[in-house]
Amino acid sequence: MYKKYYLLGIIYLGWGWLMVIPNNKVKVVFCNVGQGDSALVISGNFEMLIDTGSAKGNVEKCLDENLPLGDKKLEVVLLSHLDSDHSGALENLKKYYDIKKIVGLGDLYMGDVVVGQNFKFRVIYPDVGLQERTNDSVVGILNYDNKNILFTGDIDEVVEKSIIDRINIAIDVVKLSHHGSKTGNSVEWLRKINANYAIVSVGKNSYGHPSAEVLGRVLGVGTSVLRTDENGSMVVE
Repeated sequence: MYKKYYLLGIIYLGWGWLMVIPNNKVKVVFCNVGQGDSALVISGNFEMLIDTGSAKGNVEKCLDENLPLGDKKLEVVLLSHLDSDHSGALENLKKYYDIKKIVGLGDLYMGDVVVGQNFKFRVIYPDVGLQERTNDSVVGILNYDNKNILFTGDIDEVVEKSIIDRINIAIDVVKLSHHGSKTGNSVEWLRKINANYAIVSVGKNSYGHPSAEVLGRVLGVGTSVLRTDENGSMVVE
């Protein structure tokens, strides 16, 4: 048995549940890939995967459950950065999926826009010419149907402070950086974002993710927390 819950546009996906969405609608799935990140954006015949999770994360299960039957193509794979928990499944995906384009850190910069069918992903970090740092990631806002989802990769508080003024539109959902680590997700950043929901993409780990302190910060600014390790894969529509 499985359960499905509807909560202001957030749908928890139980085992065996397949969401069918009309071609003119956008479906965003935060995939449960264990200790890693992956999100699938589907609109009509256009599919974009934002990060792949690790090689052990089984992102293929998420794709099989959410792509149309027999669909083995991805128009874009966008890698926020190359850490294995964000990009480790890429090589295996290449064996089974026709990936049209792979982009990521080093390809995308502030002001770039990835345009899909009925959605746009607007990059707000990094800047052109900026010296790469250990915790750098592509940061962008996915816009569709008057909704905005902020993807933050693994950025830390230093990056948050440098781009906080670039959050100039209402954010509905934020993917917390670095699996809810306290290296980022500052109170000032979370207050500025003021999202309805914060997604923590996390699995069993020895790093203390997500940080209890960060979860307290999120709740303290009035944002609800949803975790892939507790809720499984989730759809925002």
